Amino acid sequence: EAVRLNLSRAWLSFNQKPKAKSMLKSITLLSRGSKLLPKAYRSNALFRMSRNPASKLAFSTASPTNDQKANSTGPMPEGQGASHFRLSRNQHPLNVNKVWKNPTQNHIWDEKEIQKLMENLPVHTPVTFSDKFMHFLVKRVLYNGFNWITGFKKENPTTRSCEWRLIMLESVAGCPGMVAAAVRHFRSLRTLRRDHGWIHTLLEEAENERMHLLVCMKTFDVGLGTRLAVMFGQYVFVGFLSLTYLIQPKALHRFVGYLEETASQTYFDLIKTTTTPGTYLHRDWGSLKAPTIAKNYWRMADDSMWVDVLKNLFADETNHRDVNHTFASMEDDDPNPFVQKHLDDAAKAWHLENKEKK
Repeated sequence: EAVRLNLSRAWLSFNQKPKAKSMLKSITLLSRGSKLLPKAYRSNALFRMSRNPASKLAFSTASPTNDQKANSTGPMPEGQGASHFRLSRNQHPLNVNKVWKNPTQNHIWDEKEIQKLMENLPVHTPVTFSDKFMHFLVKRVLYNGFNWITGFKKENPTTRSCEWRLIMLESVAGCPGMVAAAVRHFRSLRTLRRDHGWIHTLLEEAENERMHLLVCMKTFDVGLGTRLAVMFGQYVFVGFLSLTYLIQPKALHRFVGYLEETASQTYFDLIKTTTTPGTYLHRDWGSLKAPTIAKNYWRMADDSMWVDVLKNLFADETNHRDVNHTFASMEDDDPNPFVQKHLDDAAKAWHLENKEKK
């Protein structure tokens, strides 16, 4: 009865508002769902809602105050990409702080490591037929075709072409690791055999590429055309990647290795262009600050700029390049040589976090 009384009050508060119908639907669904909960839990949940100021925001027609926003939402989004990240004015149902931290630990790059990587960009020379086919597919067909579609000019690309390019690149780059990890995961279950440590590295790669996409979306705006292109690209590539990995896993790792070579070269060129006066990127990105999500993910300094983000993106792509070319040269039941690296990365991040707390 208490739950129904509270829902009735909510309806009376909103029945004169333009969105009354949508609110009535939500209240009806909530009423139905509440009957499935134990009576004691419903009473305790209602009591917590009545005492929780943040929860009242969900039923209030007045705009929240600045203090309420600060307590319930945390930092506001930055950049044009703020529209992609929905903010909730409600407190977390478990009464925990809504502070997000990525549980998958990536490598924390320092300036010396990045500069060393930028001194040399190695490329793999194809040997087998599948190597040559994947090399031609990536370096000739996909790279040149993507440049033509996006209007990307290597010497002095426009800002818009680079934004579109990065969104598309990272949305596709996040697929191979997840596909390969899923195939190996189900094969391990099906054959009742161990995976030899590959799955974790592949999942880390997929998560890292997804974080690249989130960082770009936090900074750039994305229109309907880009969203449709991302959806279409994912449907096409996931099918291609899955079929390839089921038939010839080495070929897919070589494909990703070549793809990461082009990604590394792209980020290298963007870094150089951004730091070159007189270019479009220097004009638009030269004074652009790094988004908070990037500074948290790579443990960057508070005054970091967007070019520093590009350097970390570049370093990550060089790592994926080396990992996939290594996997392409191994048998699929060989032990993963990168397991210790993940442990070292986690230990380094833990030490940095404790150092910051002190």
